[in-house]
Amino acid sequence: MKKILILLALHFILLSCAQIFPLNTNTDVPNNSYIKDLNNELLPYEGTWSGIWNNKTFFLNLKRVKKYMDHKENNPYYKDVIVGRFKVLNSSGNILYDNTGLVDQDTKIEGIGFIKNTSKYTLFYVDPDICNISGNIYIDFVNTSNTQLNWKFMDTTDIIDSSCQYYNSNPFPQPLPKNVILTKQ
Repeated sequence: MKKILILLALHFILLSCAQIFPLNTNTDVPNNSYIKDLNNELLPYEGTWSGIWNNKTFFLNLKRVKKYMDHKENNPYYKDVIVGRFKVLNSSGNILYDNTGLVDQDTKIEGIGFIKNTSKYTLFYVDPDICNISGNIYIDFVNTSNTQLNWKFMDTTDIIDSSCQYYNSNPFPQPLPKNVILTKQ
């Protein structure tokens, strides 16, 4: 027990000594560094957004979180990103899709970062419940008051094979709008 407490204390000391870099850092950082939203650039995106597409109502909740990034071999670090949860209702108010109960680590929408020299923020979507469909989402503000958001989803799913429960579905499920203007609630 004593060894565990010492290891935990060392871990917290090392984390507190981690270097902090601004959100727009596009280079490798030292292990356990923190790419932090120092200027609150992600803050305006946080909240609940909604829009109408194909007679469906799309609700999107965006939240800024500190995420452990371990995808680069031997170079784990932390980064502030936006994660998203959504709900889609049909014109009768019935729920078609709802992942608003997912925890931050399991969301289907996760931020990648700002596109260099633009105000567009990129997110990645992958949905294991719908045959691992995936794609990139690009968001940016329509107005200076940051109350409207332009949403563009580009499906990058390569292959849907016969193991997919929706393999021969016509139409294939479309949980996300391709292009919609969202209004902050």
